[in-house]
Amino acid sequence: MAVIDKDAFDGTVTQEELLGACDLAPIQTQISLIARASDGFVVMTGNDVGREAFDETEISQIFVIFAETVNDFANADASTLRTAVSAALAGMWTSCSNDVPCPFDQAAHGRTRLIFHIHVPGWGFEPARIKFKGKDPSHAFCGLDWLMLNGENCKPYSFQLQTKPVEAPATYEFALFINASQDAGNQSTRIIIDPSVELNPP
Repeated sequence: MAVIDKDAFDGTVTQEELLGACDLAPIQTQISLIARASDGFVVMTGNDVGREAFDETEISQIFVIFAETVNDFANADASTLRTAVSAALAGMWTSCSNDVPCPFDQAAHGRTRLIFHIHVPGWGFEPARIKFKGKDPSHAFCGLDWLMLNGENCKPYSFQLQTKPVEAPATYEFALFINASQDAGNQSTRIIIDPSVELNPP
């Protein structure tokens, strides 16, 4: 029986292949917003394809409107919350409505900056944030870092990662590492969500 690598499940150990600045600047940004409804997760994804590139102010506005909407619909089910968030963010981004097996799944192409943002009371990303499984991610991803907006560090609620151009479609399985607390932080646990990202040539 194979031994399980403990570090692979440690949310404090960052995947070193993802660190370091990228050689090429991103040409588009894709944002995934994560919240919890009364009956499950809501993940909304949108990008700036076909419009002016997002600047820090626009990203901040998206985060604020998302938080306000989630708070206003705190006891709503996922369908109601998804509809409310879609309406609130209409016109601010190009919504991604891919039919994917997991709501956390991603699809990107070329040089895309992926931003993950969570708005769940008591929840935040762990230092590892994201780890890829089964494939060396250094040929397809770079620039893992906490998101900075208007000079402020968004740790532990928002991080970014950039995709590199690929010559042929490829799917990478990854894990999101979230620290979830309850009872005002007196208890916490690690939650690992394992979606995938499909990369396509530019």
